[in-house]
Amino acid sequence: MASWAALLSAQDVPSERDAIVVTAKRAEQAEVAAEQGKSITLKPSADAPLARHYAPICIKIFGIDPQFGEVIAEQIYHNVRTLKLQVGQSGCAPNVWIGFVSDSKHQVESLRKQEPAMFAEMKSFEIDRVFGGSGGAQVWHATESRSLDGRPLPVMEFQTDTRKIVVKANQQYQGGRLVSPTRTDINGTIVIFDSARANGKTVQQLADYATFRILAPVQDYDKVPERALPTILTLFTPGADPPGGLTEFDWAYLSAYYKLDRGAKASAVHDAARQAVLDGTGQTLSEKAAGD
Repeated sequence: MASWAALLSAQDVPSERDAIVVTAKRAEQAEVAAEQGKSITLKPSADAPLARHYAPICIKIFGIDPQFGEVIAEQIYHNVRTLKLQVGQSGCAPNVWIGFVSDSKHQVESLRKQEPAMFAEMKSFEIDRVFGGSGGAQVWHATESRSLDGRPLPVMEFQTDTRKIVVKANQQYQGGRLVSPTRTDINGTIVIFDSARANGKTVQQLADYATFRILAPVQDYDKVPERALPTILTLFTPGADPPGGLTEFDWAYLSAYYKLDRGAKASAVHDAARQAVLDGTGQTLSEKAAGD
């Protein structure tokens, strides 16, 4: 019995050490995730709340075979459900458009000239972001400031000696200054893939990349990051070895992003991403998505 007990004790030592190593590794990954989350998040103008989809996701895909597009859409819906976000019912009005075109940058530039209204609400630096990153896809969002409960903000007009000023006013009661009285809704998202760059990518890679870009205003990588966790945002990065789909970091980021308060600012993503890696949320969601 004594020998048996000693044997068990000896076997327990490596297990404890392994647990310490795993914990230390996760803590290190969490710190990397915090900085990575901060670097990819596109900060809203005027320190506005983070833009998010509050309405159910409803997808329209064009430029590819409809059956292929349907498979991509279903994978995106699967990802959305895994995050416990809403998906539109059959026949819903699209609020996400995904297209595959040749020379996507040129096509989007032409679209700016032909349909300027589509970009009218965007500031110049926001338009520059559309053409930034790897160039494998151009993505932009139509956003709107609303009250925290989702009501449209009333428009108020003021006349000065030289011009008329039009602003949106929030008339909802605010209990303190630490919480934003408004939220930012993504009313629509457009993802335009460059067909030549998308060629050779798997359905899951394209769908998972689109999922990340649809749900959160982030920038992908134009070059391989020096210190970063694996991410689907390297799908079109020259010289990168992209993963097969959303990674533990990606799941952790998206989960943290949508768990933040509705009025949360970009600065909150840093700590939220760290915690979602540290507590294993990213790993749990990654395993759940693969198992469903």
